[in-house]
Amino acid sequence: MLASAAINFGDIDRSQDLGGFDLNLLLVLSALLRLRNITHAGNELRLSQPATSRALSRLREMFDDELLMRHQRSFQLTPMAEKLRPKVEAALKNISSVFSNWVPPPERFTLAMPDHLALFLASNLTGYFREVSPTTVFLPVIGLSNVLNQLENGQLDLALGIIDDAPPGFYCRTLPAVSSLCISRPGHVASKGQIPYGDLGRFLSVRIGPTYNTGFGEVHDGIEALRPRGTETLTVPDIHTAARLVQGTDAVLVLPEPSARFISSRYELATFVPTKGPVMPTYQVSLIWHERWHRNSIHAGVRSMIAAYVLEDGR
Repeated sequence: MLASAAINFGDIDRSQDLGGFDLNLLLVLSALLRLRNITHAGNELRLSQPATSRALSRLREMFDDELLMRHQRSFQLTPMAEKLRPKVEAALKNISSVFSNWVPPPERFTLAMPDHLALFLASNLTGYFREVSPTTVFLPVIGLSNVLNQLENGQLDLALGIIDDAPPGFYCRTLPAVSSLCISRPGHVASKGQIPYGDLGRFLSVRIGPTYNTGFGEVHDGIEALRPRGTETLTVPDIHTAARLVQGTDAVLVLPEPSARFISSRYELATFVPTKGPVMPTYQVSLIWHERWHRNSIHAGVRSMIAAYVLEDGR
């Protein structure tokens, strides 16, 4: 039944304290006004007829009005009851919305992420929103510039990247590590996997993105940690430029497995894992969001789906 709440009926003496009323009577009053029958109202509320009659008596005393008047074999509403009916229904609707767990869908959901992850996540998440929240516009933002400020100001809803330490007011969920793959042009001498990861630096080293020097507390894509160090390094602006460079040179590019498989398929490149030397480094990315969204069910659903996509594609 209902808990106490402040309801303005307009016709009740405003000097009275609403906390003194049994607001469970709202349910009885609503049923009586709709059904105009004591027995039917009691059946709907699973109350006995005597209990419903006692509730009606209390309501009549409260409003100083008969509310229901017998007319032949049925009841009619008094003018006071007719006036109360829309107010009672509105009050119950408002109370229901207060205690409901339903969360209105957001008008837009903005996700910042590196371009190599956006390759396979953007289309998957677009389909996800189309299914669970068709009215929400999904806005992928490629790049991780000024992420924390944008999350705090509400310009971003979620970020997918790597951060040294999330400051107070933010949550950071680090996903399980994903294996990495080497990419090269077909027929490349390294594609046989006989060259250790540490020796791949003898080939052209590709650095992706101009903002690879990240400071403490900034969010970055983590690709720089996978790059084999070499004497010859070329910086390119994005993952697609890097892939085209690999097509026509002896460069070797190392990416997280989901991104590597997508790029190799699109540009017809070879993928391999060195069979000699130490194990290749893994890639571990995090979900970062502001605390205002921590308990939002739709936001939590998006975070779970992203984690599933990254891990499943990584396998």
